[in-house]
Amino acid sequence: MKRNDGMITGSFTHNPIAGKPPRVTLPKGCALVLEGGGTRGFYSAGVFEAFMDAGIMFPYIAAVSAGAANGLSYVAGQPMRNREVVEHYVGDHRYVSKRNMLKYRSMFNMEFVFHEVPQKHIPFDWDIFDAQDIRYLTGAMDCATGRTVWFEKQDVTPQLEITMASCSVPLISRIMRHNGLELLDGGVTDPIPIEKSLEDGNVFHVVVLTRNAGYTMPEFKQKRLLRLVYRKYPQVVRAVLERPLVYNRQLMLCEQLEREGRAVIIRPLLPLGVGRTSSDPAKLLELYDEGHREGQLKLDEILSRCESLGLIRHNHL
Repeated sequence: MKRNDGMITGSFTHNPIAGKPPRVTLPKGCALVLEGGGTRGFYSAGVFEAFMDAGIMFPYIAAVSAGAANGLSYVAGQPMRNREVVEHYVGDHRYVSKRNMLKYRSMFNMEFVFHEVPQKHIPFDWDIFDAQDIRYLTGAMDCATGRTVWFEKQDVTPQLEITMASCSVPLISRIMRHNGLELLDGGVTDPIPIEKSLEDGNVFHVVVLTRNAGYTMPEFKQKRLLRLVYRKYPQVVRAVLERPLVYNRQLMLCEQLEREGRAVIIRPLLPLGVGRTSSDPAKLLELYDEGHREGQLKLDEILSRCESLGLIRHNHL
């Protein structure tokens, strides 16, 4: 399939939201690092609204799971597109439900979320997405090794196979297959991909989290079920059991970088009232709007930190 097979043409349930190029792309060395979190990730989608309001784009984005999915509309410059998804489709049982688990072996109906919604209902602007001269990295876990495989922006096609793989949470999603690899949620092996961003040479990081300050990930409890379901995938079992240690380590690193002036963390101010598979549109719209507000409040700090590191001048924007 050619990439432009996904451009905005034809008839859709909702009026297309035309993508808008950013007013400015921040300089090389600035990175946006995105956690996942299932439908909690609509907080991050609200933060992206603040970035689109300001007309800024990051030259480097490392994302996993829901962060990788929701970040697509930001790169495509489509304001309020993710909000329309929440408003019109997240409450639909085809989006996320126990019924899907019985029918598709996945709480999230990947075909509905990643094919039907963008291809029939709320179109995605592939032209603007393709035109962005940035790195957009999507992480997924290789089931054979239990390590993250990183895919570049050009690997993301209208079939969204890479994104679906990154969002395939163990125990509530099927293993996805792509180019000979068996893949699951990138949020298992790199829940907050700050180490990848540092490894790639970035010096300033905006980290968007979907948990409030003070949260640490507890030990995984469903060990017996995990070992049963993935008895043929020992590296998946190992990675899932190690995930709390990795998450808490990466979180501590983000907080250290913030204290050093090399990162800005944007995260909910209060504990969330929604979970990974929440499907209440009203609560998720509140979360979305909270992310929008808190993203706006952080804009001046982001630009000031960039200036203090010599990445931009005061009048750059």
